[in-house]
Amino acid sequence: MKATLLWLLCLAALTANACGKEDKEEKPAKPVEIAPGVALAEPLAPTNAAIEPAVAYDGTRVHLVYCQNDGTANHNVVYTQRVGGGSFAAPAPLFSGSTNDSRRPHCALDSAGTLHVVWVEGTAPNRDIFYCTRTSTGVISTPSNLSNTVSGDENNPRIHVDVAGRVHVVWEGTSGLTSAIFHRRTVGSVFAAAQPLPFSTNGVSGEMPDVGADVDQHVYVVWSESLGTNRVIRMMRSDDNGANFFNVGQGIAVGGTSDKTEPRIACGDLGEVILTFVAQNSGGERALFVTYTQTGGTFAGPGQLFFSNTGGVRSPSIARFKQSDGVRVVMIAFNDGVAGGGNILCVASRDGGKSWPGSPVDLGAGNSQPSTNRTPSVAMDNNEVVVAWAGQPLGGGVVRTYTSNSTYGLP
Repeated sequence: MKATLLWLLCLAALTANACGKEDKEEKPAKPVEIAPGVALAEPLAPTNAAIEPAVAYDGTRVHLVYCQNDGTANHNVVYTQRVGGGSFAAPAPLFSGSTNDSRRPHCALDSAGTLHVVWVEGTAPNRDIFYCTRTSTGVISTPSNLSNTVSGDENNPRIHVDVAGRVHVVWEGTSGLTSAIFHRRTVGSVFAAAQPLPFSTNGVSGEMPDVGADVDQHVYVVWSESLGTNRVIRMMRSDDNGANFFNVGQGIAVGGTSDKTEPRIACGDLGEVILTFVAQNSGGERALFVTYTQTGGTFAGPGQLFFSNTGGVRSPSIARFKQSDGVRVVMIAFNDGVAGGGNILCVASRDGGKSWPGSPVDLGAGNSQPSTNRTPSVAMDNNEVVVAWAGQPLGGGVVRTYTSNSTYGLP
């Protein structure tokens, strides 16, 4: 009898424990708590516009690249940095010998603290993709031309450094008479030849690519591609560190009439890709969507994060950081407003992009004039999210780059 009673008590305890775990698993996800910081203007009082920022963060130092108008029709790509809560250093030009218009920079850090930067050099219809580095000691390399041809028009570069230190660069351009997405990677210390990625359908005009790699060095490239009367998001994957790519599916929501643009990805664990993009929702408003895969292939159905009836959602930027306890935090910063500018909003997930509880946080509020804010860029570490954007000061004036170091917590 005592043995039977003891067995029943153990069974009851196990059942209660299991139920407790089930209840715990069914609790709604908690939002990430973001506390917006005070944004710093860079330059503090520019004579001409400072636009199109790109930001990287190593946990101590904010690395900022942006385009400074030279007072004519051209821009220079410049670099500056800020340590902790200090001021930004004097900006240094990355291509002092350029006589062209330098635009659309993007940057990424490697494990040694070297910043890798790409940008567009020249004007349409003869733009090129340039690349340089800045070491942790401040040495800037001589810029090199990564373009596929000297006569084609190439645009919208993005860069990523994988865990083995390989540099991956993608951009849009032309291969012969056909639109193409190009990929170049470093092999050792030099770049291999540019390779055009084959389109997965009969679509044309591939544009707005992005690139990332997971911890096992699978490389993922996404882009927006015209298909009939609308655009869809495509993805290709490489399982040999970027040497060869293959199609992993029909893309994101091929059917329907929604026009999908500006895809941005963040990668992490093996097969983990979080994708955000802009599209029209069922009501016809521009909206921000997100989806993810943990297999490197099939994505979950896209979910709407935010929609706008003020003119549109634009320029999403995404970052991911894995905490020491395994929590995978994802941040997406984006612009909500008309084409000329709007609010800089940030949404967050603490489960690798599956759920996004809470409301967007306005990081530009009180820092710059809301109707002028645009082109955010986001980076993060284990408790800070750094967002840079272009905008005008609250009292009006020349457009400049703003950078906000905001803290976040995981309740």
